[in-house]
Amino acid sequence: MTLKQLEVFVSIAETGSFSKGADKSGITQSTASQHIIGLEKELGLRLFDRGRDGALLTEAGKLFYSRAGKILSDCNGSRSAIRRFLGMDGVIVRVGGSDIAGSWAIPLTLSKFQKERPKVQIEVYQGNSRSLLRKLVDEEIELGFISGRFEDDRLSFEQMGEDTLVCAVSPELNAGNKESLSQAQLCKVPFIVREDGSGTQKSVYEALARTWINKDSLAIVARLGSSDAIRRALVNGAGYAFISERVISEDLANGQLMTVRIPGVQITRKYFAVRREGRELSPAAKEFLTLMLHQWR
Repeated sequence: MTLKQLEVFVSIAETGSFSKGADKSGITQSTASQHIIGLEKELGLRLFDRGRDGALLTEAGKLFYSRAGKILSDCNGSRSAIRRFLGMDGVIVRVGGSDIAGSWAIPLTLSKFQKERPKVQIEVYQGNSRSLLRKLVDEEIELGFISGRFEDDRLSFEQMGEDTLVCAVSPELNAGNKESLSQAQLCKVPFIVREDGSGTQKSVYEALARTWINKDSLAIVARLGSSDAIRRALVNGAGYAFISERVISEDLANGQLMTVRIPGVQITRKYFAVRREGRELSPAAKEFLTLMLHQWR
C-alpha cells in the first residue's frame, strides 16, 4: 500500500468518478484503475462498485475512506511541519548552558539570533556540566555549552574558547590587601567552591593537583551552585574563591573585590560546544551553534 494509491482512492471517492479522480491526481484513468486494482488486491475486497452512476464506495470502501483521509491529512501535516522546520518557522531549539555560557555567552548570542531568525524560539536549560551532558545523552537538548571536556563516546566536543579563573576576595577580608598568597596560606583561608559536577570546579581541582594541594588540603567553608552565588558570597566577605574574571569584572572595577595571585597556580579553562555523536543538528541549531562559536572567538 502506497501513499499514491491512497491519494488516488480518495480522489475517486470524492469525485465519484475514475476519470475525474484521475484528473485530480494528475494521472491517466488507466493508471488510476491500476492503483485501485492493486489496492483492492492487497486488501482482498472491492472498494468501489463501478456502474453507470460512476464509482460508488462499497461498505468496505466507506470504512477504508474514513481512515485513508486521516492518513493523507497526517502526511500533509507532516510535510508542512518539515517545510517549516527547514525554513526555521515556528521551530523550538533546546540548548543547555553551564554557568558562564548560560549567563553570559548565550544571552549575548540570543539578540543577534532573534534578529536573523525571529520565528525560532530558543529554550535554554542551565545547570552544571554533568547535568547538561545527561540531558544531551537523553536527547532532551540538542546542544550544550559547557566548561571542560568529559570522556564520553556518545558525545562530540568542539572547543569554543577559553576563560581565566582568578582567586578573588573582598578587600575587607584580605587583611593588609595582600596581592599574593603562598600555596600554604591558600590552604588556611576560608575557601568557597562550586558543587560536584561543575566544570569550573573540575578545572580548579586539576590546576591545584599540579601543585601539592588537593581538595582535602583546603579549608572549604561552602559549596555553592553557581558563579553568581559565589560572587555574592565573595562580595559579602564569606571567603576566597577561584572564579571567572568575566563574572566579577564590575566588582573588580568598583573595588568590591580584588584578585590575589597564587604563585604556581594559573587556571585557564576551555569551553566546548557539545552535541550527540553521529546525530544531525536541526538547521536552526546549526545556525545558533555558528553564532555561539563566533561570539566566543
